[in-house]
Amino acid sequence: MEIISPSRIHMGLIDLNGSIGRVDGGVGLALENPNLVIEGKESGEIEVDFDKSVLKNFDESYINDIGRRVKDAAEKILNHINEDGVKLLIKKSFPSHSGLGSGTQIALSTGKLISLIYGKELNAYEIAKITGRGGTSGIGIGAFEMGGFLIDEGHSFGKGKDKEDFKPSSASKGVKPAPIIFRHDFNWDVVLIIPKGEHIYGNKEVDIFKKYCPVPLNEVQRICHLILMKMIPGIIEDDLNAFGEVVNELQTLGFKKVEVSLQSEIVKELIKELQKVGYAGLSSFGPTIYALGDVDLIMEKADDILDKHGIDGEIIVTKANNTGYRVK
Repeated sequence: MEIISPSRIHMGLIDLNGSIGRVDGGVGLALENPNLVIEGKESGEIEVDFDKSVLKNFDESYINDIGRRVKDAAEKILNHINEDGVKLLIKKSFPSHSGLGSGTQIALSTGKLISLIYGKELNAYEIAKITGRGGTSGIGIGAFEMGGFLIDEGHSFGKGKDKEDFKPSSASKGVKPAPIIFRHDFNWDVVLIIPKGEHIYGNKEVDIFKKYCPVPLNEVQRICHLILMKMIPGIIEDDLNAFGEVVNELQTLGFKKVEVSLQSEIVKELIKELQKVGYAGLSSFGPTIYALGDVDLIMEKADDILDKHGIDGEIIVTKANNTGYRVK
């Protein structure tokens, strides 16, 4: 049995101010490519192997990290369903800590595949709870389950609520995943630019939340206004200009402004220059940038900037995944 799950871009967290008693609230999009492909079958123990193409395309530290994450998720799911083992083969993957949501997809894909192999199907939210994902943003879970453009409702905030302080998902264990409150098919091309940049995760991510939150209330109010009255109507009415103008402005507001400010100068320059020929933003903490508009112009501009600085980078033209995970 084989499972194919999407990557995702995270366009921003809506409210890291918390003054009305809620926090978080994610906005994002599931992508068809890059994706994660895992093959699995019953076994008496946990075995994790990698396809030759994965071993060729990624370094040893990445392979070790992915192997550890897959094994950790497998142990938690197997323990939950009272089974002993599973044999898993990672056939395709994408970079971790790059803003594409690999951690959540690894946990959900591993969990879903194991549950199906043993005929004890678990839904994405159950798997997320068991594996400790989705404690800040529900976008990765929504991307896996249903695909498309997604907005989640965030969490209640305050003493005795879902969350009592500002934390990333990695440090929000035991917090229930945020449900999706808006979903729509996304039919525009997406260009991903993955330059060498800052990879922010773990304790560094926790420290950033502590240092920069709460963000100014007036910026959160502006974000809400843009999303509700321009971004959502833009996707419903197939108005790329309206949608894209919101993407550009979001880079200057709230926690997204913080994420952009912490990136390398090349990433900042790429966003600024790509916004001159289309619409562009940073996915999560980056360094992955997503761009919308004329694909040829965007690719040409990105190539010029990467070449100018002599920086290695990958450019991927992709589309939204509007269905979520698939099983073969």
